[in-house]
Amino acid sequence: MKFKLDVMRSAVTAAVAVAMLASCGGGTQIEAFVPKRVISFGDETSLIEVDSAHPGQGRKYTVNGVEFFTDTSVSPSVVIPVVPTNPKCASNAIWVQQLASSYGFAFPECVDSGTVSSSKMQAANGAKAADLAGQIDLFLAGDAGTLAGNDLVTVMAGMNDVIALYLSQANPTVNSGPLVDAARQAGTEVGAQVVRISNRGAKVIVSTIPDMGLSPFAVAEETAHPGEGRTALLSQLSTELNTRLRLKLQDVPDGGRAVGLVLANDLVLAMYRSPSAYGLTNITQGACTTTLPACDQTTTQDSSAGLTYGGAWLWADDRHLGPAAQSQLGSLAVSRARSNPF
Repeated sequence: MKFKLDVMRSAVTAAVAVAMLASCGGGTQIEAFVPKRVISFGDETSLIEVDSAHPGQGRKYTVNGVEFFTDTSVSPSVVIPVVPTNPKCASNAIWVQQLASSYGFAFPECVDSGTVSSSKMQAANGAKAADLAGQIDLFLAGDAGTLAGNDLVTVMAGMNDVIALYLSQANPTVNSGPLVDAARQAGTEVGAQVVRISNRGAKVIVSTIPDMGLSPFAVAEETAHPGEGRTALLSQLSTELNTRLRLKLQDVPDGGRAVGLVLANDLVLAMYRSPSAYGLTNITQGACTTTLPACDQTTTQDSSAGLTYGGAWLWADDRHLGPAAQSQLGSLAVSRARSNPF
């Protein structure tokens, strides 16, 4: 009964948050906002790692792109990956990469996706909400303490908080109250760092996290522990975190004009409910057969069949978004950045 009451309270809180934030990120730009760079904070969903073996062709926590060629030795000809594998970082762009590219920029870790600017990749693998403050501190310490009005900053964190909270108890559904409280605190912390960035004058595109109750991780947990409500709890933790993030954004000055919000949770839910509308054929499993970020289009479950090379899978592994979801999220971010009344 307590769990049901918590869910009801969460729904009420979420409704209040939506009502309060009805105008956040809305409107139009009278004069087009043109950033001088894009700066990425958060977890590995927003990360391009340096690949020392392939400079400028960094690795991402999704299905990484590779170079293809047309094999005309067979009839009909087929488009297949180059052998040996040649990474192509511009392919299967993650959401922040797509946003930067829309302004003609590239991150130094991925130089073939645009003009290399002073854009910065500050996101980190495994980062949680509490790590955002340190990422920002480190950036400011190494960048003369500057964040200016023509900086476009992206923020996305919280997925790792939800997973860690869930794993912190052998049976997290027995005493979920402290976990829910911690998820709320994590969401508030993400929002607080967005406010901090906006207070320095920078413009921010912040994303909610996907509903981790829809992830292959959740599917596996529910299968291993039937009837305990594992997926429901992961969904609740995700919702509570996202709701508190949105509530905290009310503290952004000037009516929240400096912040544009994109809803990864709504996007992933839509893709989950109507996969065919997004060209998806698998929404419950991870596409990759190798551990991220080593996974690429030659190491997905459908690679050997020469089908979609992981492109038709919602998830890359048990918790990270596949290339289709990353692309859709990137499109939302571009649209928000272009329309938000910065």
